[in-house]
Amino acid sequence: MDWEARKESLLETFETIYKFRDSAITDDDTSVFAHSLIDRGLADTRALAIAEKLEMPDLTIYQMREALTPILACDSSNFPWLVKLEPRLIYLCLKYTGDRALIERLEGVLND
Repeated sequence: MDWEARKESLLETFETIYKFRDSAITDDDTSVFAHSLIDRGLADTRALAIAEKLEMPDLTIYQMREALTPILACDSSNFPWLVKLEPRLIYLCLKYTGDRALIERLEGVLND
């Protein structure tokens, strides 16, 4: 078996085991982080918007407000899922923005 055939066999195995989700709105330029969020069940549009903000040049933890808009745009099913998938991201947004809407959303998720 040549290298290409071995590669294709392994790709098929990964796709079967991990059930990667294909999205009509992703392409080869879509970030790995966005694909990871999508594979873990976050809505495609939310995953892409969040990843796009996090890929801003020179984004620091002090600029987390940029990532906050697409995070808060998550609906009532995607927001709790995002908290579970990326707690560090949510923690940093809370720590460095203190955003009131984020506080209210988190209290609703964590206190239910």
